[in-house]
Amino acid sequence: MGANASRDWPCADYASFDRDYKRVELLRTSMWRDMAKLFESYDALLCPTCSITAPPLNECDDDYVATLPDGSFAGLDMTCLFNLLPQLPALSLPAGRASNGLPVGLQIVGRRFADEQVLSLGAAMESSLSPP
Repeated sequence: MGANASRDWPCADYASFDRDYKRVELLRTSMWRDMAKLFESYDALLCPTCSITAPPLNECDDDYVATLPDGSFAGLDMTCLFNLLPQLPALSLPAGRASNGLPVGLQIVGRRFADEQVLSLGAAMESSLSPP
């Protein structure tokens, strides 16, 4: 890097980048501790893959990204937490259709390093949810 490093490098403000990175790491650690407590009592977590069925064609994901007045996140995707916590194996599979006829997904999240268990649960759920 030369004298123009601050212009050439996209993350030239190292101090700001470092602070933001550390904040994310602290948040991830706190979230991980909360999830670890949950998995002390449960083998797996079952939840929807998305909070709603597919939006109309004239809308996009950005129409559903917001922080609500109570501080909760309003978004389509319910996989974000588990993407942020890579220690938890997760998968999504088709789970049928909603009352409006659109498909819905089931997300299975397992304990740390329980990949085989998550895959086994997914196979069992897929067998029981598949149409006759």
